[in-house]
Amino acid sequence: MAFTLNPTDIISLPDQANTHEHDYHQLVIVLDGNTDFDIKGNDKQLQVGQGCLVPSSEYHAFKGLGENSVMLVNLPTPSEKAITDEEYEIVSRLFDQAAYFQLNPRLQVLASALSGELQQYPEDKMLARACGNTLLSSIRHQLNTAHSTRSKGNQLDIDQLDQFIELNLSRKVHINQLANFCFLSVSQFHERFKEKTGITPHQYLIRKRIERAQALLIEGFTPIHVAEMCGFSSQSAMTSLFTQMLGITPIKFQKQLR
Repeated sequence: MAFTLNPTDIISLPDQANTHEHDYHQLVIVLDGNTDFDIKGNDKQLQVGQGCLVPSSEYHAFKGLGENSVMLVNLPTPSEKAITDEEYEIVSRLFDQAAYFQLNPRLQVLASALSGELQQYPEDKMLARACGNTLLSSIRHQLNTAHSTRSKGNQLDIDQLDQFIELNLSRKVHINQLANFCFLSVSQFHERFKEKTGITPHQYLIRKRIERAQALLIEGFTPIHVAEMCGFSSQSAMTSLFTQMLGITPIKFQKQLR
């Protein structure tokens, strides 16, 4: 190679579409904002906690959608690698084909923590290699577990789903994100979720937002800040749902506590 390949980078993708290929495998994880990726005609908008596997020599297009931050983990060709032959063989199997994925809650926290270390010490190549290898190995285990889950009939794990919801509750959570997290189609997810909980995913999300709103109001946060922290579109939207579910406005709820 004519340049030194960084084992792991944190960059912002440009808002103009780019297309290229490279002779090394690449793992992409979205840390902040939204991005568009297209691999072999398979286009997907990626959000925080999502990513893709780009095999070497695979043409792909990408662009950032506003402010964004992504982590790139590069797995060079064998002559450039910094791991053993056996380790390279195991990890490179991840890239047998291009794929999109959703990080589970634990790996979202891990990716965020490792990105913080990389940004703190951007010149430390050993740290960059270690962070990259950690993420590659962890994602390999997650995807292997996901394949096993599919073969067992896609059991719906509410505890794991709750962790994902809690991590993303301050944002707008789409039902298709929850379905993807459980490796189910939207219709399958909706049906199995209602069978297991007795309510729809949308009703469940509202309940979770209201529960968090109550907790934050008890801690003393103002209603307007609570609405933002709980992912409501506005304070009035939160007030309407809060009153509908609890029979009292957020302001009166907080005053009663005082």
